[in-house]
Amino acid sequence: MKKIVAFVLIFGLIGFFVFTYFSSEESNETPKEETNETPKFEFQFEENLNVTSGKVVSIPFKILDKVASIDLIVNGEKLKTWKNPSGLIKFEFDTKDKLVGSYSLELVAVLADGSEFRDDRFITILSDIIPEKWSLKIINEFPHLATSFTQGLAFDSGKFFEGTGDPNQTGATRIAELNLKSGQVIREYALSPTYFGEGITIFGNELYQLTWQNQKCFVYDKTNFTSKKEFTYTGEGWGLCNDGKNLIMSDGSERIYFRDPKTFQVLKTIYVYSDQGSINRLNELEYIDGFIYANIWTSSSVAVIDPSTGKIIAFIDGSELVRKSGVKLESDVLNGIAYNSSDKKLYLTGKNWPKLFEVNVTREN
Repeated sequence: MKKIVAFVLIFGLIGFFVFTYFSSEESNETPKEETNETPKFEFQFEENLNVTSGKVVSIPFKILDKVASIDLIVNGEKLKTWKNPSGLIKFEFDTKDKLVGSYSLELVAVLADGSEFRDDRFITILSDIIPEKWSLKIINEFPHLATSFTQGLAFDSGKFFEGTGDPNQTGATRIAELNLKSGQVIREYALSPTYFGEGITIFGNELYQLTWQNQKCFVYDKTNFTSKKEFTYTGEGWGLCNDGKNLIMSDGSERIYFRDPKTFQVLKTIYVYSDQGSINRLNELEYIDGFIYANIWTSSSVAVIDPSTGKIIAFIDGSELVRKSGVKLESDVLNGIAYNSSDKKLYLTGKNWPKLFEVNVTREN
């Protein structure tokens, strides 16, 4: 009998210690925050929202559990706070004063204990303009050096300038003044093979030249190509032009930057959109009669952009120039736009093209 009692006592003590151990282990665990597991609200739409510029879009969400407050934040700006919200909530977001582009959308629910639950989406504002289709009529053809990997063209006081790139790293990046009719080089300045040249523009007495991935913009005296200064920037450099006040730069995305010519600091950024979505791979730029003309890399299209809104006004079909150029290589794409404001003539060429074309634009609805 004593043995039985002893065994009962022993097993009882063992069970007590095991229970106590696991109970203490559980009590020492950090409680999981319910807010990280259970949503307190849910958006009443999947993926993201698209809206046409100037329209009002409803942002619906439903409160699933008790929260002290909830904030609606668009692009970092808090638009509204609801206290002790419940049920289905719809916020009417007016895009009337908003530029086209993609906007971050975030809801932040705050619980009574101060903990938070977040979720995010995006709102894309599309252009309300259906782009027109414009075409090109060839007026003249001029020789162009087929060895020139054209990255930028520019006119200044009747003089014709070109900036080239260097895909083979052979020291082919240069800026040059060319004879328009013969295509021959009048004077030039070459950079080392470490630099891949991109767009150029002439502002005042200075010629600006971007580099692709070197994150440098070189500035020269336009009369003799003497180096004057250089700027640094973040990201890639693609196209460059100016509106008489700002430098205007592309980086291969849908973004276009307006920069201070004196400091190269970004003054504003626009996002280029059509009624269908963003237009990226924006390359060589030219400012013509209040619009930005942009080559779209790997295509035969030129986008005409409203610089105040980023909206695409028209697409210009340059496929006839591609056919006339005689090039077949995929890399030898249409690239290079120059406008002579003194005689209102427009010129286009491409990378390693043997021809430069004077063209007229025909606007078609």
